[in-house]
Amino acid sequence: MEIRVATYNVEIRNEPFHFEDNNCNETVIVSTYVENKLVSKTKYGLVKKEEVYAKLKLGDSVNLNRCYVKDFSISEYKKNIGYDELSSIDVNGFIAENAFFDCTLRTDFSYIKFAGAVKFNEAVFAHGNVSFYHCEFTDSVVEYKSVEFGVGEISFQYVNFGDADVLFGSSKFYGGVVSFINANFNDGNALFNNINFYDSKVKFHYTKFGKGDLSFQKSKFGNQTIDFRKVEFGDGRVDFRRAVFGDGYIVFDESEIISGRVNFRSARFGNNDMSFKLVNFGTAEVLFENVSFGTGSLSFAQSTSKYISFKASRLDVALDLTVKKADIIDLSETIVRDIIDLKTINHRVNIKTLYLNGMRNLGRIIIDWKDNNVKELITSQQKTTLRQKSEQFNTLKEDFHLSGKYEDEDKAYIQFKRYELQADYKSATRAGGLEKLKVVNYGFRWLVFDKMGLYATSPIRVFASMCVVYVLFSLMYLVQPIIGHGHINSVGATDGMSYFQTCFYHSAITFLTIGYGDFYPTGLSRGISVAEGWMGLFLMSYFTVAFVRKILR
Repeated sequence: MEIRVATYNVEIRNEPFHFEDNNCNETVIVSTYVENKLVSKTKYGLVKKEEVYAKLKLGDSVNLNRCYVKDFSISEYKKNIGYDELSSIDVNGFIAENAFFDCTLRTDFSYIKFAGAVKFNEAVFAHGNVSFYHCEFTDSVVEYKSVEFGVGEISFQYVNFGDADVLFGSSKFYGGVVSFINANFNDGNALFNNINFYDSKVKFHYTKFGKGDLSFQKSKFGNQTIDFRKVEFGDGRVDFRRAVFGDGYIVFDESEIISGRVNFRSARFGNNDMSFKLVNFGTAEVLFENVSFGTGSLSFAQSTSKYISFKASRLDVALDLTVKKADIIDLSETIVRDIIDLKTINHRVNIKTLYLNGMRNLGRIIIDWKDNNVKELITSQQKTTLRQKSEQFNTLKEDFHLSGKYEDEDKAYIQFKRYELQADYKSATRAGGLEKLKVVNYGFRWLVFDKMGLYATSPIRVFASMCVVYVLFSLMYLVQPIIGHGHINSVGATDGMSYFQTCFYHSAITFLTIGYGDFYPTGLSRGISVAEGWMGLFLMSYFTVAFVRKILR
């Protein structure tokens, strides 16, 4: 992440300066250097802080457009007029666009009640700390657009911004700490678009937003902590689209949003942990689509949401989705290179629908067929085709195999083959013509592969099918003499078996392809015997495959 260290050279000249309504007796030339290279030279009118204090005492509005002020301190002003340090001062409008605030330790605007317009657009706070601690703004728009804040603590703690918009777009914070702890933005929009925080710590915990939107679109964060713990986001949209995060720790734990949308589309994250633990997203859509995650971990443990989407994102992080409740989690078209955890022993993971279609799984998915109700997660999807559901079960089948969870693998494999068969059948019936002839094939696959053996995953199912087929053929032999189309004859047998016993005996030696030759069929029973011999050979092979498959695993 880029780092910018600027130094300033201040030259005061005994020359008058005029800018709009401001007429100053002296001119200040500020030269800005970055890496010892001159990047700008700007003229300002010199205004002494005592002149500002005098206007405040008279209750006049303050206009410092294109002015240079050093060591402005509202605390010093209150001390001069005998006010308590923690008491508030009323200011009827404060405009300082293109102004330059210089200080030794701190530029202090704390405990001010601003009335009227407040504009600091394109101002420069050159050195040290800047404090707007415990300020209050009326319902006029508050403007800090394209402001440059130097290295230090920039404090907007406990500020009440009123119900109007707060504009910080395109500002720069060159380092230190940027704090909005316990600030209240009420129902206005808070726009931080295109901000560059360089290597500043950013703190918003306990901040409150109302019905307005919060936007950090295209903003850049450095390698320090980004803290949004226990923030109340209200009803507005939270927008981090195309934001770029450095390698700092990012935390949103225990925050709340009532409705709207939380949008991180096309954002880029660095190599550190990100935490959304215990966040209540309410009814808001949470979008991490087309996002590139660095290494580290991303946790949504025990969070509550309606819809979370990681669609088309690259997941190089260990993703913890052990949520408390989520109606839909969309991981479609993602590239997974680490772990996705959907199973915990601490609480029940309650997810209604999970999308995995188009996923490239190069990592691992920690999930349990029973505990996570996997079948319902996929079958409940409203936006996917039968083929896509089939592919998702196949993805899980492969992951279960790598995890050694063979029982879960079998269950996923069965669903994979069933949805694949349904998709093939639906495609054939829609195509018409010769394709419809394949319907017979699909019927055979449904009966033999699925119903008789669960796709070779259940030896018991195959054995039961063998017993059913054996009994059916035995009964067919039994009814042949009645309808006059065949008979089972003896070759010198003297054991006195009844015809009922003979039919079942002949069926057994035919089904098992033993063929002692002591009984033989005539008429239609010959064809039935041939069919039974083939079915016996097929089902015994089917049983062997299913049994050996179980034993080898």
